[in-house]
Amino acid sequence: MILRILALFLALTSAVAAQTAPESFPQPLSDTVSDFSAVLDATEEGRIQRALQQVRDETGVQMVVVTVPSLAVYGGAYMRLDSFAKALFNAWGVGAADRNDGILMLVVTGDREVRIALGAGYDAVYDGRAARVLSTAVLPEFREGRLAGGIEAGIISARDRLITPFLAGQPVSLTDGFAPETGGDSGFALPVVGAVGGIVSLLAFAIWRGARSRRTCPKCGKQTLTRTNEVITPAGMLTSGTGLEHLLCTSCGHTDRRTYTIRTSSSRDRGSRFGSSSGGGRSSGGFGGGRSSGGGASGKW
Repeated sequence: MILRILALFLALTSAVAAQTAPESFPQPLSDTVSDFSAVLDATEEGRIQRALQQVRDETGVQMVVVTVPSLAVYGGAYMRLDSFAKALFNAWGVGAADRNDGILMLVVTGDREVRIALGAGYDAVYDGRAARVLSTAVLPEFREGRLAGGIEAGIISARDRLITPFLAGQPVSLTDGFAPETGGDSGFALPVVGAVGGIVSLLAFAIWRGARSRRTCPKCGKQTLTRTNEVITPAGMLTSGTGLEHLLCTSCGHTDRRTYTIRTSSSRDRGSRFGSSSGGGRSSGGFGGGRSSGGGASGKW
């Protein structure tokens, strides 16, 4: 019976992992920031782009920031965050192919989750450092509603805690930092309780969907403002789509609606310029064909 439960869990996990193929992913909007959730204004996006480019110019390591409203939008409805981030990382080829030193910060705004995915060149002990970047720099800002601030702080922290020691070849202790909050692909010795819990969680996640996030209500000041996104006009081959964001405070009843642009199809041709690069050295643009083996860390806010 125990073996059957474990086998079922493994089968479900494999099926879930196979649901998102590279063709389901969007093309990058740039080789620094791809704000598919449209949560960054022009000033914020410009600051983040410059910070990422500065890191790349100084170290030769490519770090990319991506925001998406939910994994389901790009075929990852039943995928784990770490699996989706790894697949997106490899589909785009983040970082240099000869060093596999790229870093991807994936922010899922609707589900209030974030993951730092590391290239295959980083040893498993760097997962703890990635978790430390999230817990000390990114998540505190996110919990205060400052997404741009958290991303910028994460870039600086990732440079200091991940990139700098990696390039210097500094040894990293197994106890350095924290273990990843949701676990990556770092171990597979699952106890029976873990297997059963994984099945239950997987089924519950399949039932529960919806891109909802909680922010501070501008009227009562409580963090009970929920947000749901509605697609009004899907993006076409040559035109962007439009969506409607519904805001509702469950404490005071305050409501609001905002329109946003769905940048997908019309941006793919522009993003295709970043599909390849010679890699290696200190490149100023493009992707270098790097790969991830699933390392990194995740967190929620």
